[in-house]
Amino acid sequence: MAPPDSTMLIGDPEAEMALLEQRLHYVAPETSISESDDIAPSAAPKARSRGIWGEAWRRLKRNPGFWFSAVLTAFILLVAAWPQLFRDRDPRRCILADSQAPMSAEFPLGADFQGCDILTTIVYGARASVSVGLLAAFGVTLVGTILGVVAGYFGGKVDAVISRLTDIFFAIPLLLGAIVAGQVVAQRSVLTLTAILMVFGWTSTARIARSATIEVTTKDFVAATRTLGASRPRILLTHILPNILAPIIVVVTMAVGGLIAAEASLSYLGIGLPPDVPSWGRAISDGRTVLKVNPGILLWPAGALTLTVFNFLVLGDVVRSTFGAKGTVR
Repeated sequence: MAPPDSTMLIGDPEAEMALLEQRLHYVAPETSISESDDIAPSAAPKARSRGIWGEAWRRLKRNPGFWFSAVLTAFILLVAAWPQLFRDRDPRRCILADSQAPMSAEFPLGADFQGCDILTTIVYGARASVSVGLLAAFGVTLVGTILGVVAGYFGGKVDAVISRLTDIFFAIPLLLGAIVAGQVVAQRSVLTLTAILMVFGWTSTARIARSATIEVTTKDFVAATRTLGASRPRILLTHILPNILAPIIVVVTMAVGGLIAAEASLSYLGIGLPPDVPSWGRAISDGRTVLKVNPGILLWPAGALTLTVFNFLVLGDVVRSTFGAKGTVR
């Protein structure tokens, strides 16, 4: 029951005392609490707990391009990891009597001028090309992130030295530097070619990591954590790194395709992987000599390379659009 109107009782001491007792024992009716008041407190923490990564996954699930790239990426990685599941023929088995053999049950895509099965070369060539691209992307991410975070967080002379070093390597084109370094290295392999691409490919990641670190460092929660006495390693691991991963993932995802293309370009020029290691660049180089006579020898491995690079570019573009809306992890 609601208390009586106090405006009608002014001047009556006994009535005012009774009114005061009623107000002390007054209980609001249940209907005065709306349903939204009960739901909002429990729903708000759930929405906040999703965070930037939960929101990113929610967007990715709704993007058809993500599922297309995810399925194709899984297939490419499966072929690169276990090529024998798709072709049990030895890629080094080349018989000159089968030179430029047409498509058949034995040679589904035909044979090149050396008598090697084109399909087998493509399947086993995926291992070398994709391995170099993924390993180089991982190395580029590691080196670029460490240097960028150190430069952006510590600033001052450390930032100046790392920034000038980044500018020097950024001025050297990736392929040009790799060509020169590839001619100096005596024994070329997947690891040496990966190291060469790492040396000349980390600059973009370092620049993005540096700018993202500087932006996060100016946030209020980082200043509050520093005021509470948190150590620098703790701030870097719990506040800086989680907030700069999103732009770095975008850059690295798109860089994988470019690094795979770089390996193919070096192998095409004859300064990439050795001839005994099957690769798409080597297959394309072998097919250029008979392009007018039998274009399929060049077009099939070139198509596999193009599809792979295109897939990683699409995946990178999907990730970029997903993380386009900036978020902060505290």
